[in-house]
Amino acid sequence: MSSHPSGNRDLRMNRRNTVMGLVAFSTVGCAAGDDFVPPTMDMSDSFLKKGSGPARTNDAKWWLAFNDPIINQVVELGLQQNLDVRRIAARIEQSQGILDGAGFPISGNARVAESKINSGGGDPTTQTGFVRAEATWKIDLFGRLRREREAAFARLEAAYADLDIWRLLFVDEVVSAYIDLRYTQELLRIQMRVLESREETLEATIKLSGEGKATDLEIAQARSLVLTTRANIPETRVLFIRMMNRIIALVGATEIPGREKFDARAPQPVAKTHVVSTGVPADLLRNRPDIVRAEQRLAEAVGLLGVAEADLYPNLVLTGNVNLNVSGSEILPGAGFLRLGFDVPLFDLPVRKAKIETAKGLVNERQAEWEKEVVLAVEEVRNAMFALDQHQKASRAAKEAVGASNKVLEIARKRFADGSVSFLQVLDAERSFLSTENAYALDVRNQAIDFVDLNVALGGSFGRG
Repeated sequence: MSSHPSGNRDLRMNRRNTVMGLVAFSTVGCAAGDDFVPPTMDMSDSFLKKGSGPARTNDAKWWLAFNDPIINQVVELGLQQNLDVRRIAARIEQSQGILDGAGFPISGNARVAESKINSGGGDPTTQTGFVRAEATWKIDLFGRLRREREAAFARLEAAYADLDIWRLLFVDEVVSAYIDLRYTQELLRIQMRVLESREETLEATIKLSGEGKATDLEIAQARSLVLTTRANIPETRVLFIRMMNRIIALVGATEIPGREKFDARAPQPVAKTHVVSTGVPADLLRNRPDIVRAEQRLAEAVGLLGVAEADLYPNLVLTGNVNLNVSGSEILPGAGFLRLGFDVPLFDLPVRKAKIETAKGLVNERQAEWEKEVVLAVEEVRNAMFALDQHQKASRAAKEAVGASNKVLEIARKRFADGSVSFLQVLDAERSFLSTENAYALDVRNQAIDFVDLNVALGGSFGRG
């Protein structure tokens, strides 16, 4: 994606190789502290009692299962220009800068100066100048610089995982908003159908009244229901427009191409749920960006602990200086020095030991943070899997209920017209029809939301270019 600062994974691999090269260049002795080992914990073989199928990949564009070009359009646009995604992407640049400057073994400066002196009275001008260069090389005997770079690299990896989190949250929110938009549109269609039905009931009641088969009260009740239905329609239209504007705002724009497509009549989104591959709980360690971020934060803490432990040991520094002076056209003999410094921590040793204890506490905290993310991720997947299964069953039953209630309404209206049933029975049939249609629309909506929730819970990093 264009919003990715590094472009692709190959560049990230090149950066990793560069970091490892600097480690080899500056490291002379062994490194204090422990090398980071990815954390593990006991996990079940499947999310539910039944098997979970093949391994889950971390780049699944699951929203394509809705087979809706508008969903595909808003997702692709938003992954490029959503403002939260762009904001988090800027943090990667900050972390990259920290990595570039972390633990570099050489520092120093060069200075060039020139002066001109004119004594006057026809005396020639005297020109003098000098060039001075000084450099310091920190010989990383105990791996302080190495651990510092490892911590900075883990911080950068955590920033990439954070970007994946926000991309995933964006897709979650924008697809859910679109599902609710079509749900609201379906409610509006239901209201229009109910309005048409109640207007027919009102006409039939007025006709029966002329034949002495309906009372004024029944006419008033029928008219009241028509007016109530009409009054509810504008609010549903307001909700529809709000959801449309919400989608546009999530994309990160004030307008998007083809906005008129949102107004077109379209069915509620229904995903092909059979395409979901949930994999096993262990797949979450690789696919969930919040778990990946927690792991990298733990790696950073381990690196910082190594830095603190390295500070307990002596520090060896080699400093060199070269001076070259110029007077007029004459280059004077140069001078320089080479100094080896050996700093031994002594008087502030208790302070350095206290920093180690602080660093150990941070490692323990982030270990617990990682374990918590894993436990919550498994919980979210299990909840979404069960909810999707139940709402699929509910939507199938509700669809049959809609057909049955519609049949009841047709029979009630015919019987009312020939005077064999009361007006209240027609009203009950209309209310039942409205209730079952609303319930079916809600179950379809919930099924689609469950599909989104499940895929978000399973994780992914599909936004990378």
